[in-house]
Amino acid sequence: MMKKLLLNLSLLLFFEANAQEKEVTDHYTVSGGLLGALNFTKFRVSGNNAGNISFNFQTGWSGGVWLNLPFGKAVSFEPQAMYSSYIYSPSVTNGTVFSGKMDYISVPLLLKFHIGPSFALTMGPEFNFLNSVSDDNSNSTKSDFTGTSTSISGGVELFPHGRLSIFGRYIHGLTNMDATDNPNTAVKYYNQVIQAGIKLKLFGKHIVPPPDTDGDGIADPSDKCPTQSGPAKYQGCPIPDSDNDGINDEEDKCPNQAGTAKYGGCPIPDTDGDGVNDEADKCPSQAGTAKYNGCPVPDSDGDGIDDEADKCPNQAGLAKYQGCPIPDTDGDGVNDEDDKCPTVPGDSLLKGCPKIENFEAHKVTFTSGKAVLTTAGKKELDLAYEYLAKYPEVKLTLVGYTDNSGTDKINIPLSEKRAEAAKAYLVSKGIDESRIATEGHGSADPVEDNKTKAGKAMNRRVEARLQ
Repeated sequence: MMKKLLLNLSLLLFFEANAQEKEVTDHYTVSGGLLGALNFTKFRVSGNNAGNISFNFQTGWSGGVWLNLPFGKAVSFEPQAMYSSYIYSPSVTNGTVFSGKMDYISVPLLLKFHIGPSFALTMGPEFNFLNSVSDDNSNSTKSDFTGTSTSISGGVELFPHGRLSIFGRYIHGLTNMDATDNPNTAVKYYNQVIQAGIKLKLFGKHIVPPPDTDGDGIADPSDKCPTQSGPAKYQGCPIPDSDNDGINDEEDKCPNQAGTAKYGGCPIPDTDGDGVNDEADKCPSQAGTAKYNGCPVPDSDGDGIDDEADKCPNQAGLAKYQGCPIPDTDGDGVNDEDDKCPTVPGDSLLKGCPKIENFEAHKVTFTSGKAVLTTAGKKELDLAYEYLAKYPEVKLTLVGYTDNSGTDKINIPLSEKRAEAAKAYLVSKGIDESRIATEGHGSADPVEDNKTKAGKAMNRRVEARLQ
């Protein structure tokens, strides 16, 4: 059996060595070596255990060989062959329970899952062949125990690809080791082992292919352009581009004339023959001139009126004004079509109309302490009325103010009422009330010093602000 195992191992190493000569990918080869371990062993007792028989863990040893067959970088298969010594010690010695040593030839068949370069998980069956039995009480012989038994195991391994690796595993026996067939007992004995050990690698290595700096699949030693990706046909260099148009010769229909990819490497055509190539020609099927980018007379400002007929070719306009923008007759910045007073310069915020002339807010006066307009106040508001009547599109906001006599609790309501009184006067003269808004700010925002009688008079006012 040993000769056959060595022969198979030699064949595996031979084929692996030959495969390595052709292998260019990053991989691990078949590896193998020696191992040694400590075994912490006891019998797991089950069945009709009337005597409450149990065992303590005892220390034994194992030594052997291992062979690892990789299925890739993540999974491998590892058979092992070990000579193992298991020590058994019952908790209570009554002279009849086995206490001693058993030696096995153990063959674990492990699947190894490589979580990373420094850690792996192992699991698989183990077959044990009983070699010898030594009973301290001389009550048992080898024939009293099962000769061939099966276990399952699972564990971990540290540095599985290193020269030295550390492993640990738990071995759970599946076979009843009691072979006495004693009808007076139904006790069953199963091996239970915790194993910890060290493996020494004697052969096997990590194959790392030569670098391929440009990642083109051709290793740097064979690559004539190691920093430029290229195919094997050109020894790792890019496909040439004879005309330097950015299109390699294998795809270029005009390899000796610079062109574009759109036209298969040939020059851009000029379909209408106007001397402007189709890429620059905005009208490739209509003959034009370079002046107009290959098109007929353009419309530079995009107003629908071509430049030859457009009196303002660089300003978008209307046909009504021969391509020019809408005019602003009074020059107030509001074009005639939006200007409610197109012939009178005005304010853009007033839709082109002027402000109220000669209107003085402090002259809109009221009866002392009341919101009743005086005759002088009405006369001043007549200016606002005339303006509103003249410019029907204009709207006003009347803002009432007081001097600082009294408190805001009195002044603000009074200023609001005075603004409403001014509005009521204008509405009574025929102005639509929707054109007038009101506000009251009390003594806020004085225009003169409230410390003087004249200043206070100026601060008691109703301002007319155009909306």
